[in-house]
Amino acid sequence: MEMGERALHGLSYMRTVKYILYIVGVLAMLTVVSCKRSAWDPSLKQHEIISLYQQVLTAANASPDSALLMIDSLRQTGTVSDYHTDLMRAKIYAQSLDYLWLDSAIIIGERLITLDVAKKDLGYRQDILEMLVNACRLHGDDEQTIRWSTKLLDLVRQQGLETEALRTEAEIGMVLSQIGKADDGMGKIDNVIRQLSGRRKWAEMDASIIALKRKVSVLDLERRYSDIPPVAQMMLDLLADYEQHPDEFHDDSYREVTEEQRPGYIEFYRAKAYLYMAHAYAQISEERGAKSEESAAAARKAGQYLALYEQTDFAKTMNGREETVPTWRMLGQYDKMEAACADLEAILRQQGDTVNTRMAATLYERALAAKTQGRYAESAGLYGQYETLSKTLNERLLRGKAHLYAARYHAQEQQQEIDRQRAYKQYAVMVASLIGLLAMLGLFFAWYAVRQWRRTQMKNRVLARQIKDAILYKEMYEESERAKSAADDMGVPNSALHKMQPEELFRYIEHEVSRRLLFLNPLFDRQMIMDEFHLSKESVGAAFAQGSKYKSLPQFVTDLRLEYASRLLVTTDLSISDIMAKAGFSNASVFSRYFSRKYQISPTQYRRANSTQQ
Repeated sequence: MEMGERALHGLSYMRTVKYILYIVGVLAMLTVVSCKRSAWDPSLKQHEIISLYQQVLTAANASPDSALLMIDSLRQTGTVSDYHTDLMRAKIYAQSLDYLWLDSAIIIGERLITLDVAKKDLGYRQDILEMLVNACRLHGDDEQTIRWSTKLLDLVRQQGLETEALRTEAEIGMVLSQIGKADDGMGKIDNVIRQLSGRRKWAEMDASIIALKRKVSVLDLERRYSDIPPVAQMMLDLLADYEQHPDEFHDDSYREVTEEQRPGYIEFYRAKAYLYMAHAYAQISEERGAKSEESAAAARKAGQYLALYEQTDFAKTMNGREETVPTWRMLGQYDKMEAACADLEAILRQQGDTVNTRMAATLYERALAAKTQGRYAESAGLYGQYETLSKTLNERLLRGKAHLYAARYHAQEQQQEIDRQRAYKQYAVMVASLIGLLAMLGLFFAWYAVRQWRRTQMKNRVLARQIKDAILYKEMYEESERAKSAADDMGVPNSALHKMQPEELFRYIEHEVSRRLLFLNPLFDRQMIMDEFHLSKESVGAAFAQGSKYKSLPQFVTDLRLEYASRLLVTTDLSISDIMAKAGFSNASVFSRYFSRKYQISPTQYRRANSTQQ
């Protein structure tokens, strides 16, 4: 009887649980149907998840570590689901400039995007994609930035969010410019600015400001400094209009700031605009030469905008102090530059973290300033500290990357084990009948894989031979050219250089830069070419624009460095990382990607293919 009563009690309990789950399921369905987006839709500001999410992001602005502890607490108490807390954590990582944190954000995002909730809930999926775009952009991974931006663009257009689509197109335009497609990238950004022009709603205004920021970045990349102030002024005009008529801009969009947040929003972007102008005028002053009236006028304007910038609250933050350092240096205001560096170091020491990229950059800037002022002993000491710190950071980075990849591998192993167990339970009956077929398929695929591997190896050997032959041919051609000009050891006279056609002048520049390995100089730029060969800016510009296949000077330098690296791969036993450094590359993934893009073969495969031929 007692056992029977227990059984009946158990059945009653199970029935009650089923009823509760059924009611929760119905409520959830009604919630989804009644909402345009998910619980992440900011139109549901009263929802507890949104409130907690906003609290976490607010805490992250002051202290990321505190925000992460808050997330751990939410997860442990079960207040918010795991996939929501994971996205909160990833968003905090994605706001950092730390390489490892950004890598963590990307790992989390790549996992979350595959979840069923991300496939069903468009709002949640949009949040993940926005986070991935931001993390990859700060990480410097242009290829992945375009990949996720394109997916985000398709998603927001699918939802009819045209302003979000324009915002995303501006991001894509900036990345296109960074990978050498400046015309396409600038065209996209200008198109976005044109479409948003004149729209006096908050979402459109905010998207316009973002697009204008991206345009400033592209102009700075192309060294078109005189075009930056008008763009920054457009930002100031938008902010002034919004500040004077906030009610006319109100549209209740989910990105819109509150009335309390409005002054901070305006001041932040106003500070950015002032800094853009100051930096641009400082660059113009430096280009024009210290003694010209135009240089002096530009320096005065830079100083005026820096004075306005220094009055903002953003200028007193860590990021704000850091961003003024190169501008003060270009203006020759070393006392103010060193004061900004001192403020930055004080903030870092107060936080108890002096082993980071910010401190390394500060030491490097101080070393440059000391050298420029003739304080060579101090400069050498600071540069020594910079090199020591950089070495420590590189070692930490390698250890951190290894830890991250180990964690990723462990997570994949766990997931595979779960999948294997689930598959075993579901298909246990079918295993016996399928074992023979699977074995046959396995043998077939093994044979096919070996066959494909052999084809790939053969293709790599042929490709490596062609690359090597091409490089040898080029070296022979350059040697013959040097033999022809051996009678004149002093080089081509300046008068002859100025009379050359763009194609002939470019060939001469390319030959000399390659022969003298000038491209290995980290400071190699257009000005160095002008100084080395006593050429005008117009002559150098014409040589590259009309006489070469290169769209930009960085592309030309990268091409020479890759050729130099390919020779080292064949002629030396140096490691690939050492070759990468000798060739002037600081990032292994960037080096490998550029090498593969140029030669259609990875550095490792190229070396292996050449070693098998010898």
